Amino acid sequence: MRVLTFVFALVLLAASAAAQGAGLIVEDVKIVGGTTINADTVEYYLGIAKGDPYDADAVVRNFHRFWDSGLVEDLKVEAEDITPGKVRVIVTVRERPKVSEFAFEGNSKVSTSTIKEKLDTANVTMKRNVPLRSSEIQRLRQAVIEVYAKEGYAAATVDAVVSESGPNQRKVTFRIDEGTKIRIGKVKFVGNKVFSDRRLRGALKKVKEKSLLRPFGKKLIWSQESWGEDSENLKKFYMNHGYKDIMVGEPRVDLIARNPAGKTQKDKKFRMEITIPVQEGKSFIMGSLSLKGNTVLPDAPLRKLYYVKPGKTYNYSAVDNGNESVKNLYHARGYIYAYTNPTLVESKEKPGVVDVVVSIYEGDRFRLGRLEFSGNSKTQDKVLRREFRLAEGDWMDMPLFKRSVFKVNQLGYFKLKEDPIQEFKPDDEKKVVNVILRGDEVGRTEIQFGAGYSEIDHLFLQFSFNTRNFLGRGETLGLSMVTGKIANSYSISFSEPYFRDKREMIGGSIYKTNQDYTTAVTTQPFTQNRKGFSAVWGHGVGYFGNFALSYGREDVFYQAATQRTFLPGTNAVGNHQRPLPTPYNGILPETQYYYTYTGLTSALTPSYAYDSRDDPFDPNQGLTYFARLKLAGGPLGGDFHYRRPEAGISIYHPWGRRVILAGNFEIGMIRPIGANQIAIYDRYRLGGERSLRAFDYYSVLPRKADGTYFYDVNGIALGGDRYLQLNLEYQIKLVGPLKFILFVDAGNTWFETQGWELSLMRYSYGGEMRIFLPIFQAPLRFIYGINPKPFSDEKKSLFTFSIGTTF
Repeated sequence: MRVLTFVFALVLLAASAAAQGAGLIVEDVKIVGGTTINADTVEYYLGIAKGDPYDADAVVRNFHRFWDSGLVEDLKVEAEDITPGKVRVIVTVRERPKVSEFAFEGNSKVSTSTIKEKLDTANVTMKRNVPLRSSEIQRLRQAVIEVYAKEGYAAATVDAVVSESGPNQRKVTFRIDEGTKIRIGKVKFVGNKVFSDRRLRGALKKVKEKSLLRPFGKKLIWSQESWGEDSENLKKFYMNHGYKDIMVGEPRVDLIARNPAGKTQKDKKFRMEITIPVQEGKSFIMGSLSLKGNTVLPDAPLRKLYYVKPGKTYNYSAVDNGNESVKNLYHARGYIYAYTNPTLVESKEKPGVVDVVVSIYEGDRFRLGRLEFSGNSKTQDKVLRREFRLAEGDWMDMPLFKRSVFKVNQLGYFKLKEDPIQEFKPDDEKKVVNVILRGDEVGRTEIQFGAGYSEIDHLFLQFSFNTRNFLGRGETLGLSMVTGKIANSYSISFSEPYFRDKREMIGGSIYKTNQDYTTAVTTQPFTQNRKGFSAVWGHGVGYFGNFALSYGREDVFYQAATQRTFLPGTNAVGNHQRPLPTPYNGILPETQYYYTYTGLTSALTPSYAYDSRDDPFDPNQGLTYFARLKLAGGPLGGDFHYRRPEAGISIYHPWGRRVILAGNFEIGMIRPIGANQIAIYDRYRLGGERSLRAFDYYSVLPRKADGTYFYDVNGIALGGDRYLQLNLEYQIKLVGPLKFILFVDAGNTWFETQGWELSLMRYSYGGEMRIFLPIFQAPLRFIYGINPKPFSDEKKSLFTFSIGTTF
């Protein structure tokens, strides 16, 4: 009908044009049927306005423009005579209704807000107050289907229903049958003769089958993005075995309904099968490897970067890794445009042999020109510049530049953008590269004042001031005070990481701590007061290492409750069981219930630490280790004389986008010098959120196999002269700053007579929710731990809340 109206209108216009000839004037423009279309709209699309010369040919041409605008469903243009030389143009329209609203029905697994967010991400806009066009509705419908497919609902169906919502207005409702999330049930291959389906499935990293060991996960959801990566992984697998001509086709995705008669998509119970076609070709042997185009560096050092073996099966990765090493070698020398281009040439003399010819493009050599930082409103430029081992005017060493960017991020108080090189501008004429690095100030200063409660410390008040970037100079200043029923502590600390603008660190602290655990839930009630100071000097070693020498002086008062009788042969354990004197002479003096230890410790500690973590508070990758030797007494004075070697290592390894494997191992021991004894408070104790997480704080002391402790002559349970600690974590990134951690902890302390009796190791496992908030300098932690083999005086499980890290 619309086509007929359109043709009829053209005939009328052509006839009118022939009848009227030239020289006609438009006296009036009349619009019939329009509500929003007015004379201005007609003038814009048809080029007709009152007083204009009437050009019938132009109207015919512009008719298409008006129709294609999508504003009308029917359009007719006529011209009628009014007086000699003047015409009235009559435009009859039926306007296309406008979309007033978009709605979704039936979506419960994927929220409306999520659908709209995904559409925005895909640059699909739901425009309102625009003409309703069926093609646009179908485009949006298909986009919604794709959103569901990416979320795993590959069988979801979407119907677009248009309803009237007002005069010339329409509401578009997408009615959705979500079905259930469909995971990949089977991945199979066709055309493969050399390698089995099982072997090829192992080469896929992003596309996996559902199984008992892998019931959930993003890899079980089919997507073109995942397949794009895995198609390359599959090609590399073949090429690493010599099949350089491998061809991988586009997979066929089949949804197989186990209950085809089901009324809904959910009832049909779909499973997904992926069929991947391959053409293997034949395997090739590695022939010769030659280089060409290199003038700056000779062949010999470059060839050493290729771990290929002529006469063996051609291996793509070996050649590719060599190409990457060659490129990095050039980039480290300032040839920022250098790249390699390998070519495979089949030998004519030796069938089945392929020679590799690597063409090297060196380009020009560049220096680092101007280096600027943006976004550091408080951090001084020099604080950031000194982390760069590359100075302006040096040859542009790209690997060193990237490590320098990493070092800036390691500071923890100024974070560069994910793509930090916002402006990387080579000047080809001057042969320099000007760089602007953009970042944000983060977590520079923390001030806390509050109250809290814990099973150990009871009610306490806390105030702390801590800045890791004092006055924007990278210095650390800390003030803290905690006061409560159990513990009171005060401390002030300061460190300068670049003393005299060199890689030398100086720092120190003064502190005082009073703890009264006589009423707390601990293995051995005690009171402990410590006061002292420390001073440290350090020097940077290598890129991530630091050697330090610290001196500490500490005065300790320690009073513990006696816990057993001293009758010959007894081994009873309990609170305040010292026998009453006979005959009873009144109230016992305090010394009958408690024994007091006091002493001054003066110690010097040389140490070495290495830290390549990407973040000091919430690391995702990297390595840190330390080794230190504390030497107390001797020429340094004090009441205690001992040596205390300790070492530890922590590793963080990303395993995919959302999983981090982390591990920590520590070991230490204390040995008295000469005939001196180890102070009771210097002995090792484990337990708590920083060691074995299912045990009470400091409750892991040396025990015999039957669970009994080791006591001194006053009945005080003793700590160990050595310890070992192992922590393993499986960290899962959930949303934003939230992480869930599965952990296993192992360790113990041992008494002198036990040596390293590993059969006495204690274990715990459990889960932890960790929230890293920028306002804190450490994550909030909610920990639930299980002790699989508790002694009679221990709990089987423990829930704790903490602020800090395990390692």
